[in-house]
Amino acid sequence: MIRSASRTLIITIAAILCIQSCSKKSEDLTPVSPGETITYKDDSRKFSFKAPKAWVAESQPGVKTSYYSTPGTQQRFTSFTTGDYGARIQVGVDSGKSAADDAAAFRSSIEGVTFSNPEPSTLAGQPAVKVSYSQGKDENGLNGYRIFTDHDSLVTYFDAATFGPGRMSKYKPVFDLAEKSVVPAHIIRINASGKMDSATEAQMNEDIKPSDQMSTYKGNGFTIDYPSNFNIRASAKGVLIKGERNDATIQVDVLENPGGADLGKFVEENSQKVYHGATVQNATVGGQSAKAISYSFQASAASKAYFVAHGKQVYRITINWPVSQEASYKPVLERAATSFKLQ
Repeated sequence: MIRSASRTLIITIAAILCIQSCSKKSEDLTPVSPGETITYKDDSRKFSFKAPKAWVAESQPGVKTSYYSTPGTQQRFTSFTTGDYGARIQVGVDSGKSAADDAAAFRSSIEGVTFSNPEPSTLAGQPAVKVSYSQGKDENGLNGYRIFTDHDSLVTYFDAATFGPGRMSKYKPVFDLAEKSVVPAHIIRINASGKMDSATEAQMNEDIKPSDQMSTYKGNGFTIDYPSNFNIRASAKGVLIKGERNDATIQVDVLENPGGADLGKFVEENSQKVYHGATVQNATVGGQSAKAISYSFQASAASKAYFVAHGKQVYRITINWPVSQEASYKPVLERAATSFKLQ
């Protein structure tokens, strides 16, 4: 009887442990999408970068700005004992001697963390130094990397971090997007007349040009590549992708073609109604036959619309660019538009 009771107790304890174990939901480590993004711009040091709009921001203007995946993640990075196991991206600036010096100082900044040796890298297309760090094999230990670069007598760094190597893979799409979008800190110089000097103005114009590095947006039934330093605003039937200038945009929208008219006929009719009879051209978009119309409604900006048939709908991809900067903007925006693919 006693033996039977002991056996029953053991089975009961095992069942409880099983229920407790089975009730714990394993974390989904599927790579996360950045979703809609926002560009942070520092008014003092003029560095900028992109982050998911839904993330939580913490900023010390002129010093550093961080974005956390949740408020609880912000708590975890502060206490390291409580809070969510989320992720953080951060960009900061220092007036230190060099990127190499700042990297060396960083490698001794956190106790209990193992740092890699500095290795060559790039940030914003410039030579840089990268240092990775981790807490060994701890599945929830601090993991991340920091990249330093010299620009305009300042050191700018980008830092991406989370907890555990598995989450480094989970948040990699966000880390990659933010890293590619970094514009390093620079100094605004004012001339004797109180205006920005020509060298500084030229640098700012250079900084806001569309990046050659592309990110991919997944929309409702389509994908499209876009310059990594452009921002995204999604809608139910498309997306607006915009640069720093109001006349530098990529827009995807959907036109109804209820009669299922031939694409050429459909675009010709639209040309007469919307584009003042502009010439319809043959084009290829995402490996698919398409039509295109080049036009301009104002002297300072030029535009081009691409049309791709999809059943009783037509996807329209419109790009706009400043005429004065055509050589820098048009090729990149055309590459983005023609990358459009139906899913």
